[in-house]
Amino acid sequence: AALGFAILQYGAAGAVTTLYLHFHPQVLPPPSLRSDAMQPTTWREANVWLAKNMPAVLGSLMALLLTLLILAYRALPSDGDKDSDGTERTSWATICAFAKDQAGEARAGRGPRMTPTVEMRHRRYSEWCAARGHTEFELVSATAIWSNVGGVRVALEPNIAPYHCETGVSHWLLWYEPADVAGGAAVDATTLVAHVRAFVEVRDEECCCFQSPPERRRVPQMAHAHVFLRPRTERTAAAIAQLRAARRLRSPWAEAERLSGRGEEVGF
Repeated sequence: AALGFAILQYGAAGAVTTLYLHFHPQVLPPPSLRSDAMQPTTWREANVWLAKNMPAVLGSLMALLLTLLILAYRALPSDGDKDSDGTERTSWATICAFAKDQAGEARAGRGPRMTPTVEMRHRRYSEWCAARGHTEFELVSATAIWSNVGGVRVALEPNIAPYHCETGVSHWLLWYEPADVAGGAAVDATTLVAHVRAFVEVRDEECCCFQSPPERRRVPQMAHAHVFLRPRTERTAAAIAQLRAARRLRSPWAEAERLSGRGEEVGF
């Protein structure tokens, strides 16, 4: 901003001074009192001088124009925290409000959602599973990193089709072994957070969990919850990054995306 203002001042001063002296030569001293470097006092001299100094004049005017364009662009109303497809990122506050009252927030048109790109990725993932001869449920069962927590086998995995959240928030899924927890079972929020902490130490303000209603669960055979992590310390951020890397390296889907040139979408 300071640099732009300086350019604006320089460009404006140079352009205005040049034009003013061109049309008001009487403000200059007579030729006998001027050096050769000083500007002319007659129309003829002014035209000659302007021809010689045209690059400098145009430079000043261009600097002024460029600065004005930059300032005008910055003054345009912001689209907010949106992607190029127009999907707005869901704030942490909105996620937490949705977790407390899904029905009410949904009726009000609020809540996390996927971008069209991620929706396409999920369709591609479903087709990929079908082409390999297995279901999404079977893939999670076979590849998730399971941990026994209080007699219940749970797994915390990155969501393949995450909701579009504010920067710094990652979307995970907490899966439950069907032999221990029925697919349509409801798990209270306190238990969900405790199970997340079996994989990564998070404070209350760093974790938000909720289960979708049974009719909206994409893998109904396996109970699961949406987990949103927002690290507030470097230690937590590093632990989450390490957890994500470990999951990515053992995921056949992530490798398939990498080989298809979409590795960036899955963390490569």
